[in-house]
Amino acid sequence: MPIAGEWFTPTGLSFNSIEARPETTWVHFSLSDANGIVGQGEITDTQVETSIAPIVARLANNLRGQKLTADTDVITLNNLTTEQLEEDLPLATAVSGLRCAIADALAQVLQLPLVDYLRELYGHEGKADRKVQLYSNINRALKPTFDGPMDRSPDGFAEMAQRAMEAGFTTAKCAPFDECRAPFSNSGLPREAEIGLDRIRAAKQLIGPDRTLLVDCHSRFDLESALALEPELREARVGWFEEPVDPITMADELRIVREKAQMTMAGAEMGYGVDLFRKLMEEDVLDVVMPDVKFCGGPVEAYLIGRELEPRWKGSVSMHCPSGPLSLLASAHATAAFDASIPLEHAVYEADWRHEVLEPFEIVKDGYLELPDGPGLGARVDPVAIAMRGKQWTE
Repeated sequence: MPIAGEWFTPTGLSFNSIEARPETTWVHFSLSDANGIVGQGEITDTQVETSIAPIVARLANNLRGQKLTADTDVITLNNLTTEQLEEDLPLATAVSGLRCAIADALAQVLQLPLVDYLRELYGHEGKADRKVQLYSNINRALKPTFDGPMDRSPDGFAEMAQRAMEAGFTTAKCAPFDECRAPFSNSGLPREAEIGLDRIRAAKQLIGPDRTLLVDCHSRFDLESALALEPELREARVGWFEEPVDPITMADELRIVREKAQMTMAGAEMGYGVDLFRKLMEEDVLDVVMPDVKFCGGPVEAYLIGRELEPRWKGSVSMHCPSGPLSLLASAHATAAFDASIPLEHAVYEADWRHEVLEPFEIVKDGYLELPDGPGLGARVDPVAIAMRGKQWTE
């Protein structure tokens, strides 16, 4: 639904990357026009076993010189279908990044912050909040650094959770089951899960009963082991049970877990499009869906997911974002635009210079992200940060 009379005609495309940790490199790209408008997107591919940049370049070739009036033009001009995007994660990642960059550019053309552009685009009344509540994902901070390994002992998890609480967050999330991968050698609760449960108990004991600990299982279990794990997590007073199995490829199994569980089931971080997330809710697979701006179709699609689902199932949409500052910013605009009732995920302490990646700097204070005032995303990946910590290239 374009806003009449405005368009963006991309002519230039460039990529950059910044190494945050040995296991994490934030990858971005810029689409530019002859008027100095630059739209940006993040295509960090830690969950994709292929480079996304060549796919972006191929799709962007069909956008050059075209008058783009909506972020979905990348789909129509490349003759793509929703089915293709639901089934092909690298393609969905490239399209999501391009849709983000185009929406960013169009909002700049209109001189609107992205959050206001989203609401105006779809006639959403009222003014969105400029401060977005976050929850702290402590898992990335416990991964190896360039200086050596981190402490993934129960005490290490507890200490990182305490650091997040002291910074003003009221919720922490961890992914403690490193040693687990179905199928398992024993029935019932896998022996490999015990150390993960010790990590959970240590973190929960420290943050206390009045603050929330969420657990992400990264689809490491199967039906039997997930059912055995659920009462253990419930006894540990965990806030939600995220992806014991993949909710997209193993929806039937997860529905059984949800029916038998007494906990909130969350997931679907790698899903694309409103239709898929609506289906997961209507078919009782999940209690909370977790669209990721890098995979779900970008900030416009994320907004539409929240706008449709939240009125039907209050508290059903929680944006997934264990990514770089550009994705967090795009996710925050979408989260604010659909008036989310659940905080947005933020991967804390992955790099102590993280805030310097954007110009102006990312501002996270007392568990909230402050949206910048400028049009579009309101911030750009700083060329100085790229020069100091990364690289830039064209495809």
